[in-house]
Amino acid sequence: MDHIIAAAGLRLSYLCDPSSIGKLNAQTILDDLTEVETCYPMSAWFARVTLTDFDHVVLATDRETGRHVALLAANDGDTLHGPYLNLRAALVIDAMRGSKLMRRLLAYMISRISCLGTMPRIIAAQTSIPSCYRLLSLFAKAIPGAAIFPEPDAPAIDLARAGLARQIARHAAPRLEYETATGTIRGSRLLSATCFVKTTGADPQVNDMFEQNLGNEDQMMVVVDLRSCDEAIIDTEMRDLVRSRWRIPFLATQSIIPTAATKTNHRTPTLTA
Repeated sequence: MDHIIAAAGLRLSYLCDPSSIGKLNAQTILDDLTEVETCYPMSAWFARVTLTDFDHVVLATDRETGRHVALLAANDGDTLHGPYLNLRAALVIDAMRGSKLMRRLLAYMISRISCLGTMPRIIAAQTSIPSCYRLLSLFAKAIPGAAIFPEPDAPAIDLARAGLARQIARHAAPRLEYETATGTIRGSRLLSATCFVKTTGADPQVNDMFEQNLGNEDQMMVVVDLRSCDEAIIDTEMRDLVRSRWRIPFLATQSIIPTAATKTNHRTPTLTA
């Protein structure tokens, strides 16, 4: 099933049917989203996956130029604690990073899934990128009663949230070591086909948490728990975020058309996973 809305110069498209997802032009999406410093990681990720690998895909497209400016992809997962939404990729062009765009895409995905079935109450992402954590942290702060694990400033470990994160980590990476205290999956970066690029701005506290706890081959299992939240409130917050008026950063108007440099320059893959 496809669903499309228009918002603030962008068109948001939600796809969950394999035949519809299969009709997407992955090369065009890659070309549109790739920029000089993200050429290598994005190309590497698109080489490892096909878009039909995912249960849910949301695209943001500039309505004037037709350029894709952001993508969010996720799979359904299930544990003893219940089903969860497993984020696999969040990609956005640099000019849009200062906006709420990625949070809008996540809210839109949750809203559409809720309309078609059961509202996701657990969201998880396996990542080594602090900006992915910050994306989910900002998202959780907008919903009364939402919680995120791990937390950089928590005085003590919340055992219930830690147990939830452990169950998801065991489901996602059953053969790898998981550290409950830090939320770290050792060695998972080499095996996990995830990609989170320029999802939001930096946060020194979050950066320090990742630097202190992750080695070069590790990832953090970040979990947003909405199970204690009122479903009507979640639904309202999601609709408000999707449809609220928002400003596209000024530089976005300068950067909608991809440059030739995005296809010819390669740098080390420091922004993915």
